[in-house]
This record gives sequence, C-alpha cells and structure tokens, in this order.
Amino acid sequence: MKKHPLEYLDDTQLDELLHYNEQPFDKENKNNIHQKFATKKALVKKRNQRRRRWLISGATAALALILVGFTFRDDLSVAYKKRFGNQTELLLLNSDKLSQNVTDQGLELKAVASFKDGSNQYLVSQLTDLTGERLDESTMIDRWQMFGGGNTQMTHYDASTKTATLVTSAIGADDTPNSGFQLTAFTSGKKDFATTYQPNWQNLLQAKKSWIDLTKQQAQGGGLNEEVAKNYGVSWNELVKTGLKPSQVNEKLDNQFTISNIAYKDDLLHLQLKIPNTPKMAAVFPQLVINDKKIDSFADFSVDYGTHNNKTGRADYQEYIFPVKKADLTQAKLVLTGWRWETYQEGDWAIQLKKAKELPLTKISSQTLTTQQGELKLDNIQLSPIALDFNYTGNLSGTTITLNYEDGTKFATTVEYDDQLNHKKAENFRYEFGLKDNKEIKSITFNQQKLKIK
Repeated sequence: MKKHPLEYLDDTQLDELLHYNEQPFDKENKNNIHQKFATKKALVKKRNQRRRRWLISGATAALALILVGFTFRDDLSVAYKKRFGNQTELLLLNSDKLSQNVTDQGLELKAVASFKDGSNQYLVSQLTDLTGERLDESTMIDRWQMFGGGNTQMTHYDASTKTATLVTSAIGADDTPNSGFQLTAFTSGKKDFATTYQPNWQNLLQAKKSWIDLTKQQAQGGGLNEEVAKNYGVSWNELVKTGLKPSQVNEKLDNQFTISNIAYKDDLLHLQLKIPNTPKMAAVFPQLVINDKKIDSFADFSVDYGTHNNKTGRADYQEYIFPVKKADLTQAKLVLTGWRWETYQEGDWAIQLKKAKELPLTKISSQTLTTQQGELKLDNIQLSPIALDFNYTGNLSGTTITLNYEDGTKFATTVEYDDQLNHKKAENFRYEFGLKDNKEIKSITFNQQKLKIK
C-alpha cells in the first residue's frame, strides 16, 4: 500500500511541520494525526541505521510534497505577517476560508479569507493577471467598496504567478454583517520623475492677481507645517481664505504642468500649478532651489474651481506657499518631483461575502483619566489581538498609549495631534498595533496612568 507522506515524519518533524505552516489545527486534530500514524512510525524506529538514513531523505521529500498542498495557508500566513506581524496562528484560527472568484478584463479576483474585529472586517483576496503583465511590486488599489470605507493594500506580489495578495480593512461591519467587496480600478508600473524649470519669475509676478475665498469650495485638501506657519504668524484658516483665482497666468512649463497663477502676499510666495487630472499622475512635490539650497512649501491646498467631481476626485489646481524672499526668487529654479503610473486598469470585480468569524474581544469598563490637557473619558474600550479601540471625550493630543504584555513585549503610539473640533463630543480612536494574544496583556497605560483592565 502506498504510504501517506505524513507516515515518514516522526513526532518532532510533524510538530515542526504543523508549526511551519501555521495551520489552524486544534489540539484534537493534531492528536488524531499523531494517532493515525503512530503504529507505522513505531515499526520504522526498529529498522537499521541505513534504512533510517533513507527515511530521512524520504521525509524531506515528503515535506516538500506536503508544502505544495499547503500553498493556500502559506500565502495567507505571508499576507498576515506582512500586515500584522508574527504569531499569525491567532488570525488563521479565526479566519474563514473563502472560495468565491470573479474574472473581468482578463484578471481574476479570488476571495481567500476573512475575519472580523469589532466593527472592522478584514478580507484577504488575490488578484491574478491571466492575460498580461498589469500587476507588479508597485501595484496600488485605486477604487474599491466594502461597508463604510477603510483601506485596501497589497501585501505581497508573486511575479511567477502574476498574483497580488490584498488585505482590506473595512469599517461598518456591525451595521451590515453580510457584505460584498467590489474592486473597480488599480494602478501599477510606478515611474519616478524629477524635472527642473527656470521660469521668468519677474515677468510672472508683474500682472495684478485676483484672490478668492477657498473656504466656500467643496474640498480643502492639503497640508500645513504648523511650526513654519507659526513663525510667519499665519494659520490654515487664514491661508485658505486667500487663494489665487485659477488661470490668470497660464505659463506652460511643458506638456504636463502649467503655472496657473502666482503672486506675493505678506512676504510669502503663492504658486498655483495646473496638474494633469488623470489617474496616471500620482503625486507632485514642488521645490524651489537657490544655489543648491532647497526650499519646500510649508502649506498647500487644492483649488476646486468646479473641477473636483471627476474620476480622480482631485482638483485640477494645487496651490503651494513658499517662505522665500522676493529678492532671492529671481535666482530660483523650480523642481518638480513625483511619480506616475504606467498602468491604470478599470474593471468590475465584485464578490459576495458571508458573515465573518470574530476575533476574541476583551471588553474593558468605561473610565476617566486626568491628562495635561484635562479630563479624558474613555468608553466602549475593546482590546483584540490586533487593535485597541475606544470612544473618547476630551483632548487626546500628546497622549502616549502603551500596551505591556507578560513576556515583555510593548506596543506604543503617541497621538501627536488631535484634530477633534469639539472636545465635548465623543470620537473614536483605534490603535492597530500588530498581533498579540489578549490573554497575555499585563497593563495598558495612557502616559503614566494605568487603565483598569480587570
């Protein structure tokens, strides 16, 4: 009778095999496997040394054969490790194996596994290019839907099978336990660029410019370096009230970029660029370079001006503010760096999912802490193997949250800036720290104050 590959393994080798593959075997399953082959293994041990040497090589070959059959769990374990860290048995034990798949545009999307953590549901899926080379290490998911939003990221790309493994974290699983995942667009083929221009700054600044109040527009995306803004005595609200009206200069830099408008105000240079509003244009970062000195913008914001409702969700215009003296500007070069995508692929890959298994949750009673910013009330506190989640009322800015475990492991995060507008209104905070068994938690501290966890 033909031997099952597991018959070649002794107890130690079998234990190592089960550990290596991180299979969701419980104790009963594992004991059954041991018992099934116990008699035949006992006979093997009585044979001579030469025979045992042959068996060792046979066990090695058997291990290779077994691993081929465990590709699914290997891929899943890799995805979990890259997304959450080690100790992935916790996730494997609490994950549903899925088998739904759909094909469109020569690409197949296959659901692999899912699990639920409170109101967050996670889905592992694999996207395979069956007909071309449209996926690579730089692939990013551009448009997708599942519950109320969240994020989808590629955790692994296998060039030999042209397969990207995706992990989706979606919010809102409590409201709609049965869900569907729909992928509609992705990008790949990242190409960096860096282009230098020498505009005639003096001519561009001569004409009188019009200013518009950008607080009235639908979108105000952008960023602010608060330290530099403070040094210049300006705030975000003040800056967005005085944006440049688009297309008053229209100085073409090349086929990609145009200086839409430019002006000086309060010793600050406002530079407005028209950027191709296409999915293939990923990111642009302007700098002024004066005698090898690089000057970054300390604030930027989108200028909607009726262009925001489009495929990319971006505005055509982006305004950048530079702290540069007018006398120095004549010597400045404008350098635009960033990246584009070679591939933008649209399609319709939709999968219906069943209600996911839930990770074990440790619920912690509501409590009130005293911080430097005042009273901090915490409610609906939940600890899972991957995250600490709670609602809070008060100011969380400057708070360092530390999770301490019995084996000495620590996870910590500092809330640098809390953008909460009303500190009397409850907000949610979620710290996704990695992966650790709830049962091993020793303490949770907010700065130096310990939560009562039992």
